[in-house]
Amino acid sequence: TDLNLIDWSCNNHLAVSLGGHVYLWNASTGEIQQLLELEQEDEYVSAVAWVEEGNFLAVGTSPGCVELWDVERQKRLRTMAGHAARVGSLAWNSYILTSGSRSGYIHHHDVRVPNHLVGSFGGHSQEVCGLKWSPDGLYLASGGNDNLLNIWQARAGLHYTDSEPLHTFTQHLAAVKVSIFLSGTCI
Repeated sequence: TDLNLIDWSCNNHLAVSLGGHVYLWNASTGEIQQLLELEQEDEYVSAVAWVEEGNFLAVGTSPGCVELWDVERQKRLRTMAGHAARVGSLAWNSYILTSGSRSGYIHHHDVRVPNHLVGSFGGHSQEVCGLKWSPDGLYLASGGNDNLLNIWQARAGLHYTDSEPLHTFTQHLAAVKVSIFLSGTCI
């Protein structure tokens, strides 16, 4: 299974998905609290990702939705539909939340506006299992179970990408699960 089930916040909190639950562990105090439990027993949390400031958590689910949670208030702020299959990867770029699905599609959600879907494209023939924005927000790396690593360039002045990758690397012999950027260069 290619899921992103844990993520650290800048506030030293670890979000952990276990089945249909998300738990938060405060590394400073050792306190554990349950943030959420999905309503349907057959559904599960398939990805978690903290916004850079650490006060909001994005949660991807098996039915293909992305939820946004205010962790301090322990309140779901919104649910963003759009994927036809589970959301296995998430990545933040300022107020844009990028989600990758088992269907191979990547969506860009502007979490500030009601019509959240600002970009969508199919960059992989299998599940998108890794997403990472460059520190400057100008490039997105996506890895998939199709053994591809795609590099996408953000549209001029915007936080979402062109519909065609800038680079595609095909030499991988297995799924590309993690993409790391250093000084704008993909490693």
